[in-house]
Amino acid sequence: VWGGWAWGLATFALIPPLALFTLSFAERWDAIRHDLELFFTLGSRKRLKARLLAEGERLAGEVERLAEEYRPKLDAPGASPVAR
Repeated sequence: VWGGWAWGLATFALIPPLALFTLSFAERWDAIRHDLELFFTLGSRKRLKARLLAEGERLAGEVERLAEEYRPKLDAPGASPVAR
């Protein structure tokens, strides 16, 4: 009634390419959505750069504080040679 084997053969031939196209489209859309989320989460580059610079300065201060705290312990006589 509907063409029987011809439609069956056409469907059998067209389903795999359509499935591959759907998978690639879904993967691309996931990447695009991820990029959009990052863009809106991080905001502008200028703001991000300022935030990262401030965080870097804070971390540098923390490292300096820890270095000053542990330096006398490491330089003390009898300190473990492994710690040097």
